[in-house]
Amino acid sequence: MKTFLIIDDDPKMLDLLKHYLRDESVEILTALDGEEGLELFKTNTIDLVIIDIFMPNMDGIQTILEIKQKKIESKILVISGGGEYTGLEYLKQAKALGAKAALVKPFSQEELLKTVHSMME
Repeated sequence: MKTFLIIDDDPKMLDLLKHYLRDESVEILTALDGEEGLELFKTNTIDLVIIDIFMPNMDGIQTILEIKQKKIESKILVISGGGEYTGLEYLKQAKALGAKAALVKPFSQEELLKTVHSMME
């Protein structure tokens, strides 16, 4: 069974994403910031990370850098709703750092599942 890690500081977004992925036959772990998310890598093999850009303590960009520095092989899907211009710029930066895909909030369940399926092929 594959394991997905969702990192987002908004508990409602975590619940929504878990709901969107409920039929995917994957284990879903969650974290409220990058620091908490990185801790989960110590005890779990994570196949896909869905990570928000704007979070306290350790934001998405910093977390992606840490994942890449530690040579963790997880696929990364970055998400952001931080304003049209600012959010898009950070999503581009995240993709340049190694994220395989990006979605702008709000996105539909269909958009998320299509992206996740293409990433996991």
